[in-house]
Amino acid sequence: MTGASVGQQYRPAVMNAVSNAKRVLIVDDEADICLLLSGLLRRLGYQPTCAHFIEEGRQCLSAQQFDAVFLDLNLPDGLGFDLLPSIKQEQADTKIIMISAFDGQAERRRATEQGADYFIGKPFTRRSVEMALQTIQV
Repeated sequence: MTGASVGQQYRPAVMNAVSNAKRVLIVDDEADICLLLSGLLRRLGYQPTCAHFIEEGRQCLSAQQFDAVFLDLNLPDGLGFDLLPSIKQEQADTKIIMISAFDGQAERRRATEQGADYFIGKPFTRRSVEMALQTIQV
């Protein structure tokens, strides 16, 4: 058996693993947050997609199904709360994790009332992201 045939033998399994990965949309205007969170999610076995505006998030949501959305509260074109109803209506099974530096009781309460499944304050840790994903079973 040559090296090429061995590689070809294993390639479909790798492709299946990637295609079976749970899809996660990150909607956050901070490039550093998107890079950090998408890198962490990849290492945890997820397939992340980043959007930096609410409208960009809407386009991603209309183009494909996501298992979870990390949604920032304050975005350049509005509040993450503005996108919550669309996610709940169009992708009812998608889990929503709000992320925000504004980590007050009012924000947490409103997020829960509007359908968010979890809330993480910024700065977040690897552990808080893992805890959120485990808690909501993504």
